Amino acid sequence: MRYLTRIAVIAVVATLCCGCFKEEKQGTRMLIQLWSQNVKSDPIMITPETNDIESYAFYVEKGTKWDVTTWEDALNRVITNEDDQSQLTNPQVIGTYTPGAEFQVALELWSQYTFLVIVDKTNEIYATRLYETPMNLPVVETYLHLYAHKSGGPANGWDMVNPFPDKEREPLQPVEEDEEQGENSDENSSVTE
Repeated sequence: MRYLTRIAVIAVVATLCCGCFKEEKQGTRMLIQLWSQNVKSDPIMITPETNDIESYAFYVEKGTKWDVTTWEDALNRVITNEDDQSQLTNPQVIGTYTPGAEFQVALELWSQYTFLVIVDKTNEIYATRLYETPMNLPVVETYLHLYAHKSGGPANGWDMVNPFPDKEREPLQPVEEDEEQGENSDENSSVTE
């Protein structure tokens, strides 16, 4: 009986030790679901498949602050350090864009600190995010709302920037013909009264 107890204790200790030395792995596949709203009257909806979307990421040092300062920089994949104005121009990661997928953007992140950029070329807006890549988490699913009618601001952990806030935007959902006829008939009825 003593031997069985000792064997059981040794087995428990060995199991616990194996868990203590588990290899930690840095890196994740970030999947991003994009939602859009072009004008205030639009419902927030999955970004249309016709939108031209680009995504990229730079590996940066902890504690540094980065930004995309102009629309041209967003298009040319340039980020600027807020402290010393140095620039990075070669992203380590170029994301994939799959229109119509549940998560349209995918980025493979293998560094602890990453500066992410998503550019909606169709609506001329972009979003940025400093991201700390989790340990031992192979896939992260998240989402981003792109509001083309707003001048910018926080959006689901991202900073959204609209460099052209006064630009006219087309609604994502066209006005239904019945609604247009209803509005016109109301106008006509008030004229005849």
